[in-house]
Amino acid sequence: MAGTIVVDTSVLIKWIKTKDEELVVEGRRLLNQIEQDAIEVHVPALLLYEVGNILLLKTDLDQAKLDSTLGALEHLPLIIAPPATPLLQRAAQAGKRFGLTFYDAAFLALAIELDCPLVTADRRFFERTRSLPRVRHLAKVGSL
Repeated sequence: MAGTIVVDTSVLIKWIKTKDEELVVEGRRLLNQIEQDAIEVHVPALLLYEVGNILLLKTDLDQAKLDSTLGALEHLPLIIAPPATPLLQRAAQAGKRFGLTFYDAAFLALAIELDCPLVTADRRFFERTRSLPRVRHLAKVGSL
């Protein structure tokens, strides 16, 4: 049983935005397992901005609902990694190696740094990194 994981934005968004999202059931199942088994969920700080961007551009939330949804992020079981230089350098290396955006590579770099699984719902990201046993697609996570 994993004690630590990294999830990317494509997974976390399913915990707060269910309309027009695929794999919501799987995302909720993962969140329940995280809470039940006290699994540490690590994310780079960039995730907060990505979630804000999704909520701003891909929902019709009014300002009050946007504010409350962003505030609810504080209650999710997240450990936020600051953008320290070694993590940024590792992200650049991973981005070059796998042809990823720096944003996606930041999640992979954190999982490498923590030596833990990374869960994504992003098919493109998963396909590019599927050779790494630590990268798992949300649809096939099952039990951590």
